[in-house]
Amino acid sequence: MKIKVLSLLCILSISFCFSQQQEEDLVFDYYDEDFKPFEKGKWFTSLSFNLRDENSSNDNRLVPFDLLIEGSEFEYEINLKGGYFFSKRQMLGIGFSRGKETEDIRGVIVSDTIRLKAETFKTGISPFLRTYYSLSKNNRLSFFNEVSIDFGFGNSDEFTIENGENTEELESDTFVFGIGISPGINFFALENFALEVQLDVLGYEYKRVKTTESSGEVASSDSHNVNFTLNLLSLNLGLAYYFGAK
Repeated sequence: MKIKVLSLLCILSISFCFSQQQEEDLVFDYYDEDFKPFEKGKWFTSLSFNLRDENSSNDNRLVPFDLLIEGSEFEYEINLKGGYFFSKRQMLGIGFSRGKETEDIRGVIVSDTIRLKAETFKTGISPFLRTYYSLSKNNRLSFFNEVSIDFGFGNSDEFTIENGENTEELESDTFVFGIGISPGINFFALENFALEVQLDVLGYEYKRVKTTESSGEVASSDSHNVNFTLNLLSLNLGLAYYFGAK
């Protein structure tokens, strides 16, 4: 009886390994010389998600604290993109983004306990040009570089709470114009579906902010900023689909 059981287990194991090998062969056979996802006339769409959650060491944008008690910042952004390959390995596209950022910071100024709370909603539209460079013979792994022009719109509410009482409220409307360079890696995990990791590296940003205080007073400010950073917190993880890749 034991011999029969062992024989059955051996047969099942061999059958399982054989079936797994066949599935792997089918997967790899898909990415043969006919797999050309970056050819002229192909279409592309992707959905990516960015998340940032960190503690604040200080916040000088609103009030310089004498002593920081605690602080937290949370931000998420969802990006939807679509594009068309106007030539081999080069795509023109447009992206739409929607996100939210919240801040909650508490500290001490002289002998008063100050709490700052802010909530911001952001919307962005980004035309872009993307160029691909294959890292494998079958195009399954590729590097790409993306240059985008960004138009952003945001509105936020900020509250200052002093010793438990709400002492100030600000409403802000923001317009942002930027030019950015964002390299990334593309890997086809299943047929036309690809996993993408993208990082914002270099960019120029112009920002105009119009602020209205609770008293009715209105103020505006303009700023220019050039960034060159390698911040892993700005990683965008996404899933893309390439129409007619084979």
